[in-house]
Amino acid sequence: MNKFRTIRSILFMTYSLIIIVFFAVLVIWFYWWASGLLRTGATDTLGGLGRSMQERIDSEMTKMNDVSLDVMYSNLIKNNFKKYMSDMDGELPEGTAGSPPAGIQVENAKELSEILTAAIGPSRPVEQLYLYDFDNNAYGNGFDNGERAYDPEDKPWFRAVMDNTNGKIIGPPVLDEEMSRFISSREKQYSISLYRLFYDPYNAPMGIVEVKQYYNRIFEGAADFAKQNPFHAKVVVYDDTGRIFYPLEDDAEQSAAYVLLPGDGAAGIPDAFRMFVNPVTKEKELLASYRSDVTGWHTTIAVSESELLAPIADFAERTVLIAAVILLFAIFLSFVAAKRITLPIMKIHRAVRNMRLEDLGSARALSKELNSGLSELDQLHWSFLKMNTRLKQSMDELLLAQSQELQAKMVALNSQMNPHFLYNALATIHAMAEENMNGQIVAMTENMSGFLRYISSDESASTVEAELLHTQKYLEINQIRYGRKLQFELAIDERILPLSCPKLIVQPLVENALKFGTQQEPPWRIRIAGRLHDDGWQIEVADNGGGFSRESLDLLHGKIREIDETNAVPMLKLDGMGLLNIYIRLKLTFGEGAVFRVGNKTEEGASIVIGGPFLAPHNPVEGRSTGWKRRDGSEF
Repeated sequence: MNKFRTIRSILFMTYSLIIIVFFAVLVIWFYWWASGLLRTGATDTLGGLGRSMQERIDSEMTKMNDVSLDVMYSNLIKNNFKKYMSDMDGELPEGTAGSPPAGIQVENAKELSEILTAAIGPSRPVEQLYLYDFDNNAYGNGFDNGERAYDPEDKPWFRAVMDNTNGKIIGPPVLDEEMSRFISSREKQYSISLYRLFYDPYNAPMGIVEVKQYYNRIFEGAADFAKQNPFHAKVVVYDDTGRIFYPLEDDAEQSAAYVLLPGDGAAGIPDAFRMFVNPVTKEKELLASYRSDVTGWHTTIAVSESELLAPIADFAERTVLIAAVILLFAIFLSFVAAKRITLPIMKIHRAVRNMRLEDLGSARALSKELNSGLSELDQLHWSFLKMNTRLKQSMDELLLAQSQELQAKMVALNSQMNPHFLYNALATIHAMAEENMNGQIVAMTENMSGFLRYISSDESASTVEAELLHTQKYLEINQIRYGRKLQFELAIDERILPLSCPKLIVQPLVENALKFGTQQEPPWRIRIAGRLHDDGWQIEVADNGGGFSRESLDLLHGKIREIDETNAVPMLKLDGMGLLNIYIRLKLTFGEGAVFRVGNKTEEGASIVIGGPFLAPHNPVEGRSTGWKRRDGSEF
């Protein structure tokens, strides 16, 4: 006996599986639910922090832009700058000669400085401002005041500003040695500059304004966020060209992985959170991308999914440990419960195994009690004991039932065939009525009465002659409808006509051949041949149709093998199982002597051979020819 197929093992494994599945589903569901809440909360938090950080960057850049616009649109600044630069080049006011006096230069410089200081504002939103003319002169205001000379070739931004006549230019972060001198920290300072052309009253370019701000002040919000956020998120700021502004000292390859990702603002898709696999670290990350309308910069916040879900992972580990302990205890309880249930069953099993025929209904068998403590099993045992008193009577009744079983099966199988034929006959009459074939309908209804008398008789057995006459009438009825499209031939050895056979075994084969044969182009030919063979008789029904498909043959042969192996009659349907019905009735009638072969002919069409041994009444006469004739007169 297989120990894994016992009731105890099945109960034990079932209980254990239920417990394991329950805990697994519970833990997985909670992890999924909590992960969703945490991810939603994290995205909301990161979204708020990201927008706040972007607003701080935009605020600093807006200050620089406002200062540049104040300078650009201030005629007072432009006039004083032009006047001052003229003094520097040695130009005199109209009507004077010689170099400008030193006092005039100082006065002009002071006046320009005061105007620029007023333009920047008392709160000094920017650290440094430079004005450049196109004669290689510049004037600064802020930490670095005064005039100086400059070489346009040394300024990488010069050509880009000159080519951009409609807006501002924001330069990349640069190490600023000059501004570093004004900071007490030993660290080198970086700055970011905003450039604009400014124009004279005639709208001709007269110079360039540069507004500088410390890099750390612009990205102070980003630096604070990168240090203090709870998820160790990474911040990357870049422009539409992919140039990275923040961070400065990070691994360029790692930062570049977040630049110009599909779906960010640069691609025209609204800012949103998305999952992303970092090509450098191979980790799954959650990204949020924002694009500033002020600077055109993209701010991307990236947080590792493992960092994001770390609390859930820790919870899952602890839950698994607790679940394992509970699971072991539950499995132990399931083992105890299974044992308590199966032990009384084993006692009942031993009682059944040791039961003898002479003990049936005896007082000794009825005196045994189980006392298992389980009401259901005690009742089962008591029912078994009471069953002994009725078993003898049941065995007698069973013998009587077996003697009637064969006849009952034959009647039931015949009842499956009758409506099948009736449905098809009524369909044929319906089709002829639509075509106004009144004479043919009269002939068919006359034949129908004969059919009904034949198939409605209580007897399940018939003779080969009666079966063939019944089949011939069926063919004649169908020839009324199809005319010369249907051609049939009966070649029957008269010695087999008196032999006994089950009723309705040939006509369904012809009906099956006609059903599938008419799916081909006419004429449709059906040939019925009957002959003696060895110790019995055989009838072959052949057609010129498309034959059986390989799948149909495999299905039919598989059902036949199943019937032969189990020796049981399966449930049969009216549609599609007529061949199996015939096989079963031949098997029930002739046993091992039944003949049933289904296949395809070599040239075309299908062939079905049925038959059986000689059963009285029969009196074979050698040498007699068949009296069955061809119905259409054409060559078959």
